Amino acid sequence: MNRTRTALFALLAMITAPGLAACSGSGNAGTVHTGAAAVVGGQRISVATVEDQVTSFRDAAPAQGSGTGSTRTFGQDSAGMPANVLAFLIQEQVVQSALAQKGLSVSATDVSAVEAPFLKSAGNPTQLTAEFVNQVGLPPEDLEPYFRWQAGVKALLGSVGGDTGKLTGLLQPVAAGLKISVNPRYGSWDATNLTLGNSSQPWIKQVSQDNAG
Repeated sequence: MNRTRTALFALLAMITAPGLAACSGSGNAGTVHTGAAAVVGGQRISVATVEDQVTSFRDAAPAQGSGTGSTRTFGQDSAGMPANVLAFLIQEQVVQSALAQKGLSVSATDVSAVEAPFLKSAGNPTQLTAEFVNQVGLPPEDLEPYFRWQAGVKALLGSVGGDTGKLTGLLQPVAAGLKISVNPRYGSWDATNLTLGNSSQPWIKQVSQDNAG
């Protein structure tokens, strides 16, 4: 198994999973509408959407996960998957909003360039999807959005000269402007680290370092 690809997938698993024990606190803004897991920029991410993705993940995942931290893999028995799914859905919207505000776009070619080394290492799309589910803890339908998200982070990083601090400084007010409100059952939005619940490091720093390398 390719070490670079494995590290990248394991990294995103750490980024999106809030420990998997989210905290309550002041990170939520406003009141979440009934039936919503979160509201981002006035748009609802429904509880049904999150539950459907969790079901899809468990249908595709191996029976058991293993390991911790950067070596963690996810299985049907993994706890906290609703928060894991929701964290990515929110982070994806933050990046897309930042791209729009900067007048940037991500093309299919850009996404393919991010995906290519993963696909080459996996050998075929089916194996790539299986490894994504197991190592990231997200459902198969999030595979392409994941690569688009990565391409978006890379584009934003390029727009600030590769400076991770400036990238975080760019994204924090974008996220604040979206007035992210999270249903407490999923945890609390961390406006500083731009993640759901506790994480060992700010996810933007981790991802941008990987893209820069």
